Amino acid sequence: MKTHMNSTAASDSTGTVPAFDLAILQETLDHITREAYGWLAFITVICIVTCPLTTSMNALIIIAVKTKNQLKTKSNIALACLSTTDLAMGVIGKPLYISEVIAELQGNTSSTYCIRTLLATIVLRVLGIASLSHLAMVNLERYIAIKHALRYETIVTEKRLTCLSSLLWIILLTITVSLSFFDENTYLRVDTIFMSLCITTIIFCQVVLYHETRRHQKEIAAGQFSMEAREKFLRAKKAFKLTTMILFSLILCYLPFIVAQMLISKSVINSVNLVYIALFTGRTVALFNSMVNPIIYCVRIRQFRVAFIQLLFRKSRLKMIH
Repeated sequence: MKTHMNSTAASDSTGTVPAFDLAILQETLDHITREAYGWLAFITVICIVTCPLTTSMNALIIIAVKTKNQLKTKSNIALACLSTTDLAMGVIGKPLYISEVIAELQGNTSSTYCIRTLLATIVLRVLGIASLSHLAMVNLERYIAIKHALRYETIVTEKRLTCLSSLLWIILLTITVSLSFFDENTYLRVDTIFMSLCITTIIFCQVVLYHETRRHQKEIAAGQFSMEAREKFLRAKKAFKLTTMILFSLILCYLPFIVAQMLISKSVINSVNLVYIALFTGRTVALFNSMVNPIIYCVRIRQFRVAFIQLLFRKSRLKMIH
């Protein structure tokens, strides 16, 4: 890989580059300006600061759902499963990404750097798809809650949600381990198919839930719902709004990276420095999604805010006692 980098670098000494990905950025280090290095250093600091926040907040979400009875609803259990992907990003994904950026700053061109970059790319890809697939699971849970409200309690159970989450992780890890290191093209095709299924599921659920919500609102206004059914629907509607906010958060966080890749592939951005800044900024913003989700939970759900305070206060008090 190092040989490939050096040979490519020799063929391009003009300071501009065609579309390329992060795995071969190292070949253009001689052309990088102080501003680009400064931006990478700034990104590194931001990631180092947010990494423990991402880990701790998502861990608190999982602990709160596990220990607080008022939070043990099926919609919250689905959110806790989604938090496992964000927790993995804080524990594994972000540290690997930080080490990759630091290696870029150090001008590392060793084979170890190439392996680290490949590993970081694969891990971030897996965690991104894991987050998308679990968001599809959250949308399916909301779809059944509103579209099939009478059968919801028998269809959706805590055990089935956790089993589905485990199955998604097993599928992703199996595909990654069996294909990514041996057959990259097949892996990318399977990866794309899996992502397409998740996106199709999310879009389908969002469209159906939007129309079902509008229909139920009209029926409530016409007095066709009992008080109990009305309260149940309002809770389901609130959970649906939360799911929609999580979806928009995902789109907003990943949009800069998608746009950056499109602009680079079309050679709209061809300056080495701008490519560095665009790609690393896009990836960094995408990683913020794992920190934004628990913030959304706390803003939208009062029980999560209370649980956070209780858990943090109890830990602080135990430290004072000891």
